Amino acid sequence: MWAGVVFTLSIGAFLVWPWLGMASRAVRYGALFLQGVAFTVCAYCAWFISLQPELYTLWIFLFWLVLPLLVWVPAFFGGQLLWRVARLRLPGKWLVFVVGVFALAPALWWARQQYQQLERVLAELPLAQRKSLPVLVRTLPRTYMLERVAGVNFIYHTSPEFIFDGWRPPLHDPLLVICRQLHRKSGLLNADYHFLLALNDSEYRRWLHPSLQLYHSLFPTRPVKADCVCSRNRDGLSYRRWNHNPSDRP
Repeated sequence: MWAGVVFTLSIGAFLVWPWLGMASRAVRYGALFLQGVAFTVCAYCAWFISLQPELYTLWIFLFWLVLPLLVWVPAFFGGQLLWRVARLRLPGKWLVFVVGVFALAPALWWARQQYQQLERVLAELPLAQRKSLPVLVRTLPRTYMLERVAGVNFIYHTSPEFIFDGWRPPLHDPLLVICRQLHRKSGLLNADYHFLLALNDSEYRRWLHPSLQLYHSLFPTRPVKADCVCSRNRDGLSYRRWNHNPSDRP
């Protein structure tokens, strides 16, 4: 996914910077630009973790485990990036860095335009037709964001911790997360969180079945289950064993 490429390049530039002291000015400017992107990545990660704010305070009680402290790594790296640029002796350093910080803004604008288009299409449908599979398949525009939105809860996760043990969709798209947060009050594309909390694991999967059918109908050549199971919780086998055939009866 594009996010993995951005993360690898930007954080890679952050890590190799101490060895670029004798590199050409062009190389250093390029690395500085990528570190601006890295600052955006760090800011996003810190904000994403804050969607579940108790993760930031958990370390107070579990500091001896070290692992809870890792939630502060994005904030620490972001501060280190600012400190590094402030100490750098390179003409135009802040301009290059800031351009890197906002380099992904056009992608967010593009994704949000598609998200708003989906909201407009759904808002124009009568309430009774918003859950009609034939109507949605006929009406919804096939866009990048539609694929992301349609895959929420079984391909893409949009919160730091999923609410079912072992059931955290493994893929992550920052554009999807940001758009959902910016438009969360509309309710058109967001499931009721409290409703989901009331479901047990098997009930959740039955509730999910219409979403699988919709995704499969919209994107028949795409799998409805991600191959990667790297983002698993305690019961890591549940996602892998999940019977995800959208043609099965719930």
